[in-house]
Amino acid sequence: MYVDKVITNTFYLEVNNVKLRVLDSGRDKLYSDKTTLFFLHGSPGQISNWKYLINYFKEYYRIIAYDLRGYGMSSKPREVLLEDYLRDQEALMKELGVRDKDVVLIGHSFGGLVVQEYAVRHRVKAIVLIGSVAKLKPDMIDHIVWILPSVFWRKLFFTENIFTRKLYRKVFFSPKTPESVYEEFLRDNKEYIESLPAHVFRYLKYFKDYDAAKTVSRIESPTLIIVGKDDQVTPVEYSKTLNGLIRNSILKIIPGAGHLILYEKPEVLSKEIHEFIKNL
Repeated sequence: MYVDKVITNTFYLEVNNVKLRVLDSGRDKLYSDKTTLFFLHGSPGQISNWKYLINYFKEYYRIIAYDLRGYGMSSKPREVLLEDYLRDQEALMKELGVRDKDVVLIGHSFGGLVVQEYAVRHRVKAIVLIGSVAKLKPDMIDHIVWILPSVFWRKLFFTENIFTRKLYRKVFFSPKTPESVYEEFLRDNKEYIESLPAHVFRYLKYFKDYDAAKTVSRIESPTLIIVGKDDQVTPVEYSKTLNGLIRNSILKIIPGAGHLILYEKPEVLSKEIHEFIKNL
């Protein structure tokens, strides 16, 4: 069984027939400001992807992060739908006593998709989209994973080997990112990625028809959109599209960062988000 060695002091909440692993800084500290930051990771991410931002922001605001259904140490159903994630978010907010008007939802990649769709239906205090999704564009690896039995792709794409070390470095990080940062990411996530059931890698097929243009123009909450200039997974064009669709939005493009900006530029990211929240 996989155990997260990076993040501790978590607990489980059962909502909508799944158990979700949750971190809540409000259990250890009282905050005079009711503003609560809710972090939603990408696919196939986990709470620890937010480690730098959690450590920074917990000094100022109540921080809640969780392993989305299917990921991290949360339950892993065979199938997932957008409605599942939206209902999970609603249920967690209710269970943890967080009101829409007090919450800043912060999502990375797939987590950004969930955040922006939640904000379509709820007027929250604000949202932050980091390398978020405007429209899924499956590649060859996606189709191989979705169609073929895992014996054909598991070891090739989702274990540490010469091929994946080069692939992950090229796809998820900026060429300008120091090798030490990449190695840190591998240390944090190697065991986790290699432990995931095969069906988890097929979750995104349920979102292959997703198109933000159909919904996000209805978002009324203040929105900060952040993307790494060298992001290949959710390129700058995606964030520009979201910026054009969401009326009350600000776009920040971070030089020297790729898709895993959470590891590459955590100080810059924290500063941009903090300034945004202070100006709400």
